[in-house]
Amino acid sequence: MKKVFKDKAFLSTLLMLAIPITLQSFITSSLNLVDTMMVGKLGETAISAVGLANQYMFVFTLCLMGINAGASVFMSQFWGGRDLKGIKTFLGIDLVVGLGASALFGGVAFFAPHIVMGILTSDPAVIVIGVIYLKIVAISCLFMGVTQAFSAALRSTEQTKAPMFASLIGVAVNVVLNWVLIFGKFGAPQMGVNGAAFATMIARLIEVIFIVSVVYCSKNKVAAKFNELMNFNMGTIKTYFKTSWSVIVNELIFSVGSAAYATAYAKISTDASATMQISTTIINMFFIFLTGIGFAAAIMIGNKIGAGEEDIAHQYASHVGKLTPLIGIILGIAMWFSAPSVVTLFNIKTETALAAIKVLRVMAVVMPLRTFNAIMIIGVFRGGGDTTYSMIVQAGTIWLYSVPLAFIGVLVFKLPVHIVFLLVCTEEIVKIPFELVRLKSGKWLKNVIA
Repeated sequence: MKKVFKDKAFLSTLLMLAIPITLQSFITSSLNLVDTMMVGKLGETAISAVGLANQYMFVFTLCLMGINAGASVFMSQFWGGRDLKGIKTFLGIDLVVGLGASALFGGVAFFAPHIVMGILTSDPAVIVIGVIYLKIVAISCLFMGVTQAFSAALRSTEQTKAPMFASLIGVAVNVVLNWVLIFGKFGAPQMGVNGAAFATMIARLIEVIFIVSVVYCSKNKVAAKFNELMNFNMGTIKTYFKTSWSVIVNELIFSVGSAAYATAYAKISTDASATMQISTTIINMFFIFLTGIGFAAAIMIGNKIGAGEEDIAHQYASHVGKLTPLIGIILGIAMWFSAPSVVTLFNIKTETALAAIKVLRVMAVVMPLRTFNAIMIIGVFRGGGDTTYSMIVQAGTIWLYSVPLAFIGVLVFKLPVHIVFLLVCTEEIVKIPFELVRLKSGKWLKNVIA
């Protein structure tokens, strides 16, 4: 550990990249927290409806993140060699593939919301509210496709502030419009859950306008002309998908798995579903610190590989592996002691609040393990171009272990929600040996642009 803290170049670069990315993630998660808190004023049914509808949007968001992350593997390594042409080409691929996914997910949410909500819950009252919410937020999918592609290009070239400010503006707009439209302030109609949906859609529109304006008005290094964005052929697309398909599948596996857990919790009761929506929102607020470090590690490792400095990439990976469990312990302690206070922010029944505290304390205990596993997947292995191994580990542990365990706990043993969540979390123990073996082997380091 002493070597980690003595490596000033590593720590300064990690902090320079991680702090703005973490702030961006914190701002984005704050949007979800504020949404949940404001909608929470409308009761458990509204929380459950919006939470389950957002599980579908979560699947889309992680699919989009997979597409962006796959492109970032290339763009980070191109930036290591200062190849702007390559970066713009893969930004173009990112936009095309991302907008295709946005149209698909947005189309399903707009034209078939009943099917989506019917899969997630059998509660008619929850379905009615969730359907209307989904139809409105579906439009924001296209805005997110553009915003996230340009954000990925900016972060890959070590420009992390513009995406952070885009999220900050989006959250500010969302919070104000939530208050106005949900509760009918300043003469606006009192729209309830529908107001939250419109606020989210408008906020996403503002974000995309801001990020595109910043890139092109400032003539940023990633500001590409149309022909530069479309400067790819079938061979380039195959190269992209050869590395990226497993990143996209990995995110889909994780997000669909999360939706499966939500479905299992909903089968306990609507209150249990509300408990998990609140708990998950709070957990994500803590998890953002890991996201920032993971993305920063991926950029740093990718840059060093692209620059031909593979020894330093190995060294950075070792540093990250040693640093992240310590961060997990600190976060776990903070979560354990803050759980009762944070839960009081929500307008929920005493039983729901007590269950949420138990869930949060389960996560507090497993946080060091989850921290290590998450950073290996989204940081070290992905930055090194090794995307398939993590996908296989993720798929195996989620679908062959934790999802079946969740449904067995709910349907067979009729366990309370916090015990079911504990069963799900034991997946982190199963992952550890696989991640450690891969890290030590060095097989994760691959130059994808050579």
